[in-house]
Amino acid sequence: MAEGKNLYETVIVTSAKLGEEGSAALVERFKNLIAEHGTVQNVDDWGKRRFAYPIEKQTEGYYTLISFESGPEFTAELDRRYQITDGIMRTLIVKRDPRHLAKPQQRAQKSEETGIDVEAIAAEAVEETAE
Repeated sequence: MAEGKNLYETVIVTSAKLGEEGSAALVERFKNLIAEHGTVQNVDDWGKRRFAYPIEKQTEGYYTLISFESGPEFTAELDRRYQITDGIMRTLIVKRDPRHLAKPQQRAQKSEETGIDVEAIAAEAVEETAE
């Protein structure tokens, strides 16, 4: 990780009225903006989802998660641009803790190194709850 840079995740909820192509174009626009000020690590399109409650009289929207690395001053600008862009319904920007970014394989190796049989413990727990 570069000096002065932090890891972030942002979730963008775009209007279903834009359609899939319009939503993809809007996400691409923000992905390019993030790339100008940092590094885009991952883009995960969650697709069209139903809201728990209506937002602006709409019941569905397109969700996208973008993981990126940038300086802390950029997140304020990104949030400002989200607010003034038509078609964006909700957003969230979260700073990721680098201590919790261990790869799943590393976590599995740690449990193997300690000699704990996770599958056996899980099987015992299932048997106990069945009784």
